[in-house]
Amino acid sequence: METSVLLARIIGPLFILIGVGVLLNRKHYAAMATHFLSNAELYYFSGALAFILGIVMVLYHNIWTADWRVIITIIGWLSLFKGVVRILSPTMGSAAAASFTRSQLPLGFSAVVLLIVGGWLSFEGFSV
Repeated sequence: METSVLLARIIGPLFILIGVGVLLNRKHYAAMATHFLSNAELYYFSGALAFILGIVMVLYHNIWTADWRVIITIIGWLSLFKGVVRILSPTMGSAAAASFTRSQLPLGFSAVVLLIVGGWLSFEGFSV
């Protein structure tokens, strides 16, 4: 449980911060994402980081229970998958991400999801 609480205390506030940042600066985040996707080296490096973070989370927190801790496990697996896609098939991953940034709606929806998940993880992590 200690690992779960630690990860919730790290991921929760980060997700809240990103969610608020996106909601307050949607145009800037969309432009930043477009610029990021056009930089192949940065895209590849982010894939390596996502893979490393994902594999560490999966190795140390692969908990499939019917409570809040499973969210951390899912985040770890998603990060691992994201890293694999960015490393093995960068054009496919960047094309999918580019379609995501063409409209303000997916960006806003993602920000709200990040706020909800981040708030939930923060609550669970800091309420013990």
